Amino acid sequence: MSNLKTHQETTAAEDKSIGFEYQYYYFLYLILGLETGETIGLEIKDDIHIDFQNGNQTLLQLKHSIQTDANGKIINLRESDSDLWKTIYNWIKVINDKAEGRTNLGVQLEFIEKTKFILVSNKSYNTTNQFIVNLDKFKSGLISLEEFKEYIEKKYKTEISKKSKESDEKGESKFLSYIKELKNQDNKWLEAFLKNTTLSLNEDDLIERIKLRIKEKFVPENRIEDVFSSLDSNIRSENYIAIKQRERIEYSFDKLYEKYTRCFLLGRTQRKIIRRHKPIISGNPEEQLFIKQLEDIEVISKTDNDYQEQIIKRTIAKLLIYNNLEQWKQDGELMSTEIEGFDRESIYEWEVVFDKTYRKLKRKLKSIKEVDENEIIDLANNCLEEILSKKLSFDDTPLDLELSNGQYYLLSDNNPKIGWRYDWDKRYKND
Repeated sequence: MSNLKTHQETTAAEDKSIGFEYQYYYFLYLILGLETGETIGLEIKDDIHIDFQNGNQTLLQLKHSIQTDANGKIINLRESDSDLWKTIYNWIKVINDKAEGRTNLGVQLEFIEKTKFILVSNKSYNTTNQFIVNLDKFKSGLISLEEFKEYIEKKYKTEISKKSKESDEKGESKFLSYIKELKNQDNKWLEAFLKNTTLSLNEDDLIERIKLRIKEKFVPENRIEDVFSSLDSNIRSENYIAIKQRERIEYSFDKLYEKYTRCFLLGRTQRKIIRRHKPIISGNPEEQLFIKQLEDIEVISKTDNDYQEQIIKRTIAKLLIYNNLEQWKQDGELMSTEIEGFDRESIYEWEVVFDKTYRKLKRKLKSIKEVDENEIIDLANNCLEEILSKKLSFDDTPLDLELSNGQYYLLSDNNPKIGWRYDWDKRYKND
C-alpha cells in the first residue's frame, strides 16, 4: 500500500491542524480580555465558553479555513456553507438537550436568554449570504420574525430541489436536516435565539491582536514579544498537562491572575529579559581560541568520549551571553560603554582569582627559571574552576552559571583579555 497522500488529504490535514491553532489563539486572545468573576473554558460547553458573574454565558464555535478565492483572499462565508448551518444545528441540540432536562419551551427559553451564541471565523462577510443579511435585518427590526421564517422556508425548499447526495438514514441530506431543525423551532424559541446569535467574521491576525491586548495593559513596546512568548508557552504547557491528565481546561480570572501575573512582570521590570533561543554554531567550533585554551590545560581533549559535547555546551554558553548583550544593545536597553563596564568588572573578578592562584608560583619564579608543566596545568585548572563557580550580574540582572561561564569563555576567545595558564598572554594574545 502506498504511503503517498493525495493533495486533498494533505490540505484537509493542514486545515485541521491550523484550525486547532486558530482555536487556541482565539482562546488566548479572550483570556486577555477576561474580567473579575469571569471564567473561560476550552472544549467543555463548546469550542470556547465564557461564564459571567451574573450567571450569563457565551458559547463560541470557531471555524477556520485556508481556502482562498481567485484574488488570494480567504473565501466568503457562503449562504450554504455547512460551517454555518452545522454550528446552528449544534446550538439547537445544546439548547434542547434532554440529558440536561431542557425538554420544555420554558426551560429552553431560560437557557437562551442567559446565553450569547457566537460563530467566529476567518471567512469573510458576504452581502450575498442571505442568512447574514436577514439575521442583521431581524435584529435591527427591519424585518419581522414571520419574514425571517419565510426566508428559512424558502431556503429549505431551494435545497430540496438541489437533491443533495449526502443522505442520512431518512434519505434527507444532513445539510437539509440542519435547516429543518431551525425552521421547526417554536416562534418564541426562534426569536430569542436569533436575538442572541452573532456571526463574528473576518477574525484573523490573532497573534497581532493578542500583542495589541498585551500593549493595552501598559507593557512597553520592546517587551511585548517577551510577554507574549511567556504567556503562550506557559498556557500551552498548562493545557497540554490538563489534556494529558484528562482534566478540564478552564481558567477563572483569579486563577489567571495568580498564575500568570509574572508573565506581565517581564514587561515592567527593569531587569533585562534573558532570551534562551538556542544559538546557531557556525564554522568549526574546535578552532575557537577559548577552546584551545581549555585544551592546553587538559580540561578537554580530543581523546575524550564527550569531546564534541563539551565543545558544543561551552560554545552555546558563550553565544548565549554574546547574543543577549547584542540584543539588549539593539533594543536600546544598554550602551556599548555599559558592556565595556561589564567586561571590566568580569576581568577584575578574574584578576583576583588569577593573582591568588599564582602568587606562590610568582615568588618561585624569582629564584628559578623553569617550572614543571604539570604544576602550571594544575594551577590553571584551579583558576578556571574557581572562576566558573562565580555567578555574575549585569545591570541588576543576575546571570546564572551558564551565562556567567559564557562571559568568561567570551573574554578568553578572540584576542583574549583573560586566560588560565600563568603565561596565557604570551601564548595567545596578539601584540
